[in-house]
Amino acid sequence: GDPLHPANRPDVRKFMDEIHKKYPDKTIWLYTGDVWENILHYPLMQFVDVLVDGEFVAALKDTRLHWKGSRNQRVINVQKSLKQTDPLVPVLHCGDYA
Repeated sequence: GDPLHPANRPDVRKFMDEIHKKYPDKTIWLYTGDVWENILHYPLMQFVDVLVDGEFVAALKDTRLHWKGSRNQRVINVQKSLKQTDPLVPVLHCGDYA
């Protein structure tokens, strides 16, 4: 299921907080079928380093993509995006390899 489903968010946030405290140098990735513009305000985003957003779409599947399965998905640097003047425009992680 989606880690950002309302029923999952409290436990996911608690887990991320625990990982962040125990392993501060680890990079936390989150995959969701939702899009950045809908979730950037969630409190648990403070713990996420990289977000892969968007539903996987079989018709857009591309095995050459890094870290994502379909061309509609984005790989977002969450912390850089949140620090921007306009966080609605996400900063892509490593240029989001096509």
